[in-house]
Amino acid sequence: MSYLVLARKYRPATFSEVVGQEHVTRTLGNAFAAGRVHHAFLFCGPRGCGKTTLARIVGKALNCERLTPGSAEPCGTCSACTSIGDGSAVDYQEMDGASNRGIDAIRELTEAVRYQPAVLRKKVYVIDEVHMLTTEAFNALLKTLEEPPPHVTFVLATTEPHKLPNTILSRCQRYDFKLVPASRLAQHLAAIFAREQIAIEPGALSLVVRESGGSVRDALSLCDQIISYVGAGAIAEAQVAEVLGVADRSLTRALVGALAAGRAGDALAAVEQAIERGVDEVQLARAIVRYLRDLAVLQVAPDRAGLVDASDEERAELVAEAGAIERGRVTQMFDRMLRCCDELGKTLQPRLVLDCALIDVATLEPLVPLGDLIERLGELEQRIVRGGGGGGGKPAPPPAKPVPAARAVPAPVAQPVSAPPVAQPVSAPVPVAQPVSAPIPAPVIAPSGPVPAIENAASGSGPHPIPTSEADVLREWEFVLGKLAAQNVTLAGAFEPARVMAWTPNRLELGFPAQFEANKELAETKDKLEALRGVLRAEFAQAPSILVKLIDEAAAPAARSVLEATRERSSAERSKREAEAREHPITKHVLHAFGAQIKEIKTDV
Repeated sequence: MSYLVLARKYRPATFSEVVGQEHVTRTLGNAFAAGRVHHAFLFCGPRGCGKTTLARIVGKALNCERLTPGSAEPCGTCSACTSIGDGSAVDYQEMDGASNRGIDAIRELTEAVRYQPAVLRKKVYVIDEVHMLTTEAFNALLKTLEEPPPHVTFVLATTEPHKLPNTILSRCQRYDFKLVPASRLAQHLAAIFAREQIAIEPGALSLVVRESGGSVRDALSLCDQIISYVGAGAIAEAQVAEVLGVADRSLTRALVGALAAGRAGDALAAVEQAIERGVDEVQLARAIVRYLRDLAVLQVAPDRAGLVDASDEERAELVAEAGAIERGRVTQMFDRMLRCCDELGKTLQPRLVLDCALIDVATLEPLVPLGDLIERLGELEQRIVRGGGGGGGKPAPPPAKPVPAARAVPAPVAQPVSAPPVAQPVSAPVPVAQPVSAPIPAPVIAPSGPVPAIENAASGSGPHPIPTSEADVLREWEFVLGKLAAQNVTLAGAFEPARVMAWTPNRLELGFPAQFEANKELAETKDKLEALRGVLRAEFAQAPSILVKLIDEAAAPAARSVLEATRERSSAERSKREAEAREHPITKHVLHAFGAQIKEIKTDV
């Protein structure tokens, strides 16, 4: 006889043999015992949890020749139960929804249900993966599913019930299957290994349960693979990890211990050995995350052993390790490794991502509790209030003396327009302002001689001279752009990147670097040039011809534009403020108190 895999050899034949679905088997058993069996069932849930198996048990219970009234368990030995079990029953049909998804297949089914069963008491139609049917096929099934002949029962099974139309859901009695709990699945597998007379370590059994993800069929398939690999001997955890290509508990424990102690080299060496053994990087990262989760659970709930999927020996080791590592450290490691798992699913270089993540985890600085930070801030505030400046520092400087009131500013003399105001000579005595109770008239001083021209006089006090030095050119050109901005901001923006190459009473030459070619094209339009010429005529009493051109920065003179000068001033001001912030006594004290470093300084410049 050919070999029968464990999943088929130990397939449940009665309601009581189904593992981990007591909420379904109890309901169906009571329905059969009371004679209140529905005509259409919908079994939905993850793979390998017993949907098709339970559909066969329902078919056996409906047709069992030895089923007594008030009972629900089929005998499994009569001709009806035997034929359904070995797949030879004519009146029990299992259909694959993916292969029979069209309206033609459903039309044949609706035609066949009208005929009486050939051998069995009832016809049972099981449609697996029913969500694969087309919309037209669902619509063709509606009438038959709602009012089938009394000799017909439908069992629909699917892993994706959300894809079924509501019209189908409302016509079926729905049962939601769930993944089998780890403890229950471990007991089931241990019983099967005992019946097969094969010894297996508890750690190996836990690893199989963990990798199966709660699916009984997946677990039994892994057991078949492991038995074939090991042979006649006892099954050890290391052998299970090797054949499945996953990390065992000892490897995961060594990795987490090295990471918690900051030994990045030991962690990388362990990873190298694991990968040489065939362990996948993604599986290894997930094993670390699961292990850290178990540690976090045992740190907050040490008396809830059932929340951790492990044997008694492993659980004791986890409890000891959970007490040796700080909870904040475990949380830090978990967060970083969880991000690593996400990154591993997107990269083509998983080894590089895993190694860098492990180095990052091993070198993480421990988090300072929030309470300690608040306490330190309170101590710092008290020291500043007391003038201690942080202990051991220089005492706070005494309060500054009151600043005297501002001196009276001389007012201009009421003279003809041609005589502008003159500043008071330095040698003249200056009266000190009295306490502010009423405005004090400023003394009026007449000019004692010719008044010199004031540089950069405001508009209306006379024409500006044509600048000659580089500094004067930049200052006067910035003044011109300010006048243009008062008229139109866009107008000033067109000339802002321009460099003044030459400025004479008859000619103004502007050069634009190559990256500002668009500004050059905008500036040489007729309306822009006329506006600039108008400002020059009003402020300098000159209307020179204006030449706009592109320049090569390497060959151009060392002229600067207003835009470049503004950026240089902003950069210098920003550097100055950053230096002041770094050298401030409070900044230094905070860095020293918290052992911190400055990552970035933001200014409003």
